[in-house]
Amino acid sequence: MKFFQHVITASIILFFLIGCNTQSAIPEGFYSYEKGKVEKAMENLDFSAELPSYVPIAAEILVTDRFNLNELNNEAFDITMFTEDNDIFTIQLINGELDQDKSDFETISLGNSLEGYYQDQPYSQTLYWEKAGITYQIIYRPNEESLSEKELVQVAKSFQSS
Repeated sequence: MKFFQHVITASIILFFLIGCNTQSAIPEGFYSYEKGKVEKAMENLDFSAELPSYVPIAAEILVTDRFNLNELNNEAFDITMFTEDNDIFTIQLINGELDQDKSDFETISLGNSLEGYYQDQPYSQTLYWEKAGITYQIIYRPNEESLSEKELVQVAKSFQSS
């Protein structure tokens, strides 16, 4: 009888812990980042934007910067992460849509009728998309190994409101 009480108690605790876990699991090969620090830095922006649930690098240093794009007169926000190996992953959030030439970019589906634009250069990889009047752009500059297009798309699909 006591054994069954322990099993039931353990089951209830386990059920409670699983049910209270509101964070989604980070897929293998991806990493958490200082999202709270980024959210705090975004508090004074004139616009609100989504952030990724995870990133494709193990960031050692995270730097944020708020600035204005003179050609658009729009506010923008930059999140740059660095690894120990000096890989650089940048997320840019721009209040407005960029008038960017898409001819050098490959059009890809990000799901939910959302199109992204991907470009693979020898020195960087870029993926950008526009959603609800905000331009999202992720740029990866590797020291040695690049990421796959699929990895950048997976990060883009993880963007959600804070």
